[in-house]
Amino acid sequence: MLGDDVLSIDYLAAVDEGLNSIYFGYTLTIFVIMILTAIIYNVFNFFAPGNLLIPVTILLAVITGIFTLVPLVGRSVIYLAIAAVLAVEAIQQNPTTLWYPLVFFLFMTLAFDNVVRTYIRPYLSGKMFHLSLVMFAYLLGPILFGWYGIFLGPLLMVIVVQFLQVVVPQLRGEELKSRLNIDPTTIQETDDDFDDTMGSGEATDGGR
Repeated sequence: MLGDDVLSIDYLAAVDEGLNSIYFGYTLTIFVIMILTAIIYNVFNFFAPGNLLIPVTILLAVITGIFTLVPLVGRSVIYLAIAAVLAVEAIQQNPTTLWYPLVFFLFMTLAFDNVVRTYIRPYLSGKMFHLSLVMFAYLLGPILFGWYGIFLGPLLMVIVVQFLQVVVPQLRGEELKSRLNIDPTTIQETDDDFDDTMGSGEATDGGR
């Protein structure tokens, strides 16, 4: 595909490794959201005025995590449904407590979702790539491709970064001694056997 069998194997293996890192992190994000929203829903119930309680908090937390698969508006649908139920109960019990469902909805959509998009999801998916690079892919993907961008953005990021990292140096006739510094930490491990491994057609992961 790239004109060199060994180079093709190295590149495809690197892409596969990157996709495993990104999408495993995305799955992990869903479970983290389930746990965090279960805690948040129960905290809101603890401070709820009167009897404005969020029902079946654990089930709703699981549904919230699943709806993360629907980008941009997925979780907001759950937040809106919960706020609507609380608003109806507030009107029936005490209209002065209508501020409570409003605070809940604003907190979940503006504060919590922003933390998920900006920190949690990029961090959990950034074990192999720099945090800011993964964050950029997740934020730019939906802008360019709509809902599917949540998957296509990271996919394109992995393809481009691994191409620049594995293929370009060898096409330019350079001897690749180490991978680009895309690790989220400031410490990059080295591998003295990297050249021997590349010659055998096996992909490496920077000493991981």
